[in-house]
Amino acid sequence: MDVEFLTQPDTRIGDLIDLGIAQYGPPLELVMVSAFASLRTVLRFKPKVVEIKLAGGEVRLVLGVDLGGTSKEVLQEAASWEVPVTIVKNRMFGITFHPKLYLLRWPNRAEIIVGSSNFTDGGFYRNYEASSRTIYALPDDQHVLDKALSELKRFLRPVGPTAALLTPAYLNSLLAITDIPSEAVSRRIRAEGIPKRPPPGIFGYESIPAAPNLHGLVSPPAVITPLPAGEPARTDSFAIQVRAHHNGEIFLSVTAALQNPVFFNWPFNGHTTPKKAGNPSYPQISPDPVVDIVVFGAAPAPLLALSGYSLNTVYYETKSEIRITASPLVGVMTDSSIMIMRRSEAAERDYDIVIHCPDSPNYQRWLEACGQQMPGGGKEPRRFGWF
Repeated sequence: MDVEFLTQPDTRIGDLIDLGIAQYGPPLELVMVSAFASLRTVLRFKPKVVEIKLAGGEVRLVLGVDLGGTSKEVLQEAASWEVPVTIVKNRMFGITFHPKLYLLRWPNRAEIIVGSSNFTDGGFYRNYEASSRTIYALPDDQHVLDKALSELKRFLRPVGPTAALLTPAYLNSLLAITDIPSEAVSRRIRAEGIPKRPPPGIFGYESIPAAPNLHGLVSPPAVITPLPAGEPARTDSFAIQVRAHHNGEIFLSVTAALQNPVFFNWPFNGHTTPKKAGNPSYPQISPDPVVDIVVFGAAPAPLLALSGYSLNTVYYETKSEIRITASPLVGVMTDSSIMIMRRSEAAERDYDIVIHCPDSPNYQRWLEACGQQMPGGGKEPRRFGWF
């Protein structure tokens, strides 16, 4: 048996789990116990869960729903994995389910990580965290592992009045609770107290690497899995065919906004100021979302890169159209380009946007993610999708 002490970001828990699975193969057992869970991190680990299940391994999740740290979307996503998910919640005020514990077990090795890292991008990658990692060589350390599993049984296999399996009926009950927030609200809760732009001269700064790219926006993943149409989208990654009009306006999709209101901050919270008296005012996102935009064509190098661009976003009610304005794209982006949007992990950004023109080598594969057709006649209708 060996015990290590880990300091993040020097050693990141997410990377450590990835490395273990890559080096030793799918474990026989993976148990993830966390007070909070974020949608991006849950989605990032989904392929590993699929891999473990296909190899005959067991996966269990034990999650808390206190303090708004786990969203409705996370619960919906976890419930779709077809693995045992246990929710632990004490209804008594002032008592919080707060452990962070991860177990991986292979035929000749096991690891238990205990520390401060939630199942979130902050906890797994970007926050300052401390953990211990105990490594067991099996079968020599089996008796010591059994002792640890027995002592941690309350969290690894919770039972009793505060623990409940996430069945479809229980999921519906949880979704009806207003104290369990949407993912957008939960993200703000988990970042509470962190200003978007830290005041200069007061706090120090060091660069912390970002979490791994969830969907590989520049290089598509080996398999892009479009979400089926006709059901609410629970992801934060969106693709749509677009064109930049002469005035820089790009039309999005009201249908998509209705499918995933949280992603688009729908309904919009502000209103435009008419340039001429008497003209109507329209709903808009206020303040403008701050985005990074990269445009790719046939060459590997980007055609255009914009950083920190304020993306004016307006809903024209009379025509039922959502339009964003990005004038620098005029003359750069061609018709029927694919625009991929995702929620940014950077505190000072709202979205990361990558655009692939039709001559981009990755265009066709991103087009496959656009599994839905927008209503409209005349020209060939545009496509969009969630993935």
